[in-house]
Amino acid sequence: MGAWKRFVNWLKGTNLNDLIFKVDVFTRKLDRQRKQLEKEARINRNKAKKYQLDGNSDAAKLYAEHYVRYQKWAMGVDAYRLHIMNLLMKLKQSQAVAETAKILSGISRALGALKSSVRTQNIAQLVDNIDSQIEHFEMTQEVAQGGLEDITVSTEVTDSDVQRTLEEINQEIAVETGVALPTTPADSRIQKLEEEIRRIKEER
Repeated sequence: MGAWKRFVNWLKGTNLNDLIFKVDVFTRKLDRQRKQLEKEARINRNKAKKYQLDGNSDAAKLYAEHYVRYQKWAMGVDAYRLHIMNLLMKLKQSQAVAETAKILSGISRALGALKSSVRTQNIAQLVDNIDSQIEHFEMTQEVAQGGLEDITVSTEVTDSDVQRTLEEINQEIAVETGVALPTTPADSRIQKLEEEIRRIKEER
C-alpha cells in the first residue's frame, strides 16, 4: 500500500477534532514556557548588572550570556508557537485530505525545528508529548508534496550579543550613578566604568 493510501486510511480512523484540541493545548503550554524563559532571562540580566556594579566583569559576562540565551529561547518558542497556531487555524478550516496532509507535515517540521533550536528539557517533553499523538507524521511528509513554508529561528548566542547586553547594562548603570560613559573602545570603557563605580562607592 502506498504512502498516500496509508495516510488516507489513517486519517479516516483519526478523530481530527481531538487532534486539533491537543495541538491547541500544546500551543498554550508553549506560551507558558515562553513566560518562564522570559522570567529566567530577567533574573540572569539582574545578576549580570549586580556583578557589573560589583566590578566582577567575568561573572557579569557569564550571566549576560545566560540572559541572551534565555531571551532568544523565549523568542524562538513564541515564533514557533505563532507558526503552529497559524497551521492549527488552517487545520480547523481544512476539509480536503491533501490539504490536511500538508498542514500536518508543516506542524511536524515546526515541532522538529523547535526541539532542535530550543534545547531545554521542558521543550523536549512538550514536543515529544504532542508528536506521539500523531503516529504517521513521517508518512504525511511523504505525501505532502511541496508542503507549507518552513520556519527557522536562530537561537545561537554570539559574542556581539553578549557585548551589546553588557553595554546596555553599563548605560543603565551610568544613568543610575551619574557617571558618564567614556567614548573609548568597549573593553577600556568597561574597565574605566568599573573604576568609576568603585571610586563612587569608596567616597560614600
